[in-house]
Amino acid sequence: MTHTLAAVTGIRNLIIVGAGALGREVLVWSQQAIAAGTPWKVKGFLDSRTDMLDGFACGARIIGSPEAYLPLDDDIFLCAIGDPSQKRAYVTLLEDKGAEFGILVHPTALVGRDVKLGAGSIICPFTQMSCDIDVGRHVFIGTHSSVAHDTSIGSYTQICGACQLNGHVNVGEEVFIASSATLLPKCNVGDRAYVGAGSVVLRRVKARTKVFGNPAMVIGEVGNER
Repeated sequence: MTHTLAAVTGIRNLIIVGAGALGREVLVWSQQAIAAGTPWKVKGFLDSRTDMLDGFACGARIIGSPEAYLPLDDDIFLCAIGDPSQKRAYVTLLEDKGAEFGILVHPTALVGRDVKLGAGSIICPFTQMSCDIDVGRHVFIGTHSSVAHDTSIGSYTQICGACQLNGHVNVGEEVFIASSATLLPKCNVGDRAYVGAGSVVLRRVKARTKVFGNPAMVIGEVGNER
């Protein structure tokens, strides 16, 4: 009788979608989580760009493209693509083939009471999440960011490093929040909005709107391609 790796050991084979710079970072954080007890074993990357790891001694290889790869029962996936719309597209492609996405919480992250994390979420080093927080699917929260109480973050949203989301903030789906942005209490950020680096959002960002500055002001619209 043949037994799968997961059935025998409880260990899943981790595949990271995207072998770019973010993918290499996610690999490092995954390896640190594995060392701390997460029951995964790194299998490799999926990327159609076969040269993305050339010159990098990261210890993992590209095993195929997302388009061609057929998920196995032992596989567990993380998506390391920063653009929210592209992330949704590749996740959908793989999930339609039966792929299962895990949740990565780095060992140094502080995650409090009643914090709900959707499948595919990545919580990076030194992140702080207090309590009563609802995080959708495939959300990325960057290093040294903080998320306060009673906050909701929609699926496929990308929050970069050193961001601060204060209490009762509502962030829609496919939002991109660049590094060091601050959202003041009770802010509402619409779907597919873009918040520029270092911006301070006082109250509201409409869907598909780009804002920048302190206070954040509208500088344009988000099109079909970012």
